[in-house]
Amino acid sequence: MGLATVGFGGWAWAFATTTYGPAAVARWAGPWFTAAPVLLGIGLTCLTRAWWIRRLWIEAFAEGLRVNRGRQAAWMAWTAVRQIRTRSAGRRGTAYAALDLRLDDGRRLLVTRTLADLDGLVDLVKRRALPALLEGCRQRFNRGEPLSFGPLSLTSVGVQAGKKCIQWGEVQAAEVHAGRLVITARGPGGTRVQTAADRVPNIDVCVQLVRLLGQVP
Repeated sequence: MGLATVGFGGWAWAFATTTYGPAAVARWAGPWFTAAPVLLGIGLTCLTRAWWIRRLWIEAFAEGLRVNRGRQAAWMAWTAVRQIRTRSAGRRGTAYAALDLRLDDGRRLLVTRTLADLDGLVDLVKRRALPALLEGCRQRFNRGEPLSFGPLSLTSVGVQAGKKCIQWGEVQAAEVHAGRLVITARGPGGTRVQTAADRVPNIDVCVQLVRLLGQVP
C-alpha cells in the first residue's frame, strides 16, 4: 500500500513537471509522498501481526493449556483461570469472534478467529475452568461477599445494575440472547436488566448463579 502510494506520487510529480511546470509539483505530488510513510507503517504492522498469529498454536491437556508461539511456550493451568470473556461473531451468537482469558498471576491470553477451531477451544475452556470458578463464587457469596460481574453485582438482596435491582424472589429468567445478557423480573411490566454480553466476565457463571439464587428452572 505504501509502495503503491509512492508510485502514484512519482507519477504525479512527473505529470505536474511536464504539464504545469516545477511550481505545481508540491500541489500534485506532495499529498502522495506525505501519506506514503503512514500507509507503509500500517501495512508493515498488519503483516507483522499476521506472521505472529500464524506462529500461535495451543495444546490442551487435562490440567490446562500450553500456548506455543514459535519456540516459546507458556503453561496455563485450568485452576489459574480467573476470568473468561467471549465475543460472539454476529448477532445470533452461534460462533465466537474472540476468547479472552485472564489468569490469577496477571497474564492474559487473547485469541481471535485467526486460530483454527476457536469455537472448540472456547467450549473446552468452559468445560474445564467453569466448575472451579462457579464453586469459588458460590463460596464467596455464602460468606456474604457481593459478586461483581462487570456492570452487574449479585448481592444478598438480588441482582443490582446501576439503579435497577431485581430481588431474588422476583427473578423470572436469565439468558444470553443476540449478544446480550437479559435478566427479567416476574409480572407484566417487571424490571429488566440487560447489558452487552462481552461486558460481563465469566458470563456463564453469572447466569448459572442468577438462575440458582432466583430458583429459575
